[in-house]
Amino acid sequence: MDCGTCESAPAVEIQAPEVIDVTLTITTKAVEMLEDAFGDDRTHALLVGVNSGGCSGYMYDLQIVETTTTDVQELEVEGFRVLVPNATSHLLNGIEIDYVEKLMGGGFRINNPNAASTCGCGESFS
Repeated sequence: MDCGTCESAPAVEIQAPEVIDVTLTITTKAVEMLEDAFGDDRTHALLVGVNSGGCSGYMYDLQIVETTTTDVQELEVEGFRVLVPNATSHLLNGIEIDYVEKLMGGGFRINNPNAASTCGCGESFS
């Protein structure tokens, strides 16, 4: 709200990041785990997203979805439909989806060549 007595600040210009045609890979171990999760039903897709948060600024978000209202690119990787939001394509281009066994269980891990840094848990990046 402008009271008329102060100089108004210039409008902030927000630039959307450039949409990049994403390429990604899925390791053999991750394919095995996805086959277990999907079963024979390949009508669903793996949505690979990024959320704000974590100790480094961004966190990966993997979901199995039927559809999404998000503007996405649809890829076919290792027999799976993979959806990548266009808004975060610049952060996800070139990633490798892996599955790693840990002492307390296993989980998916994203190897990202675009990440300037990652946290110790490997679940967030900047």
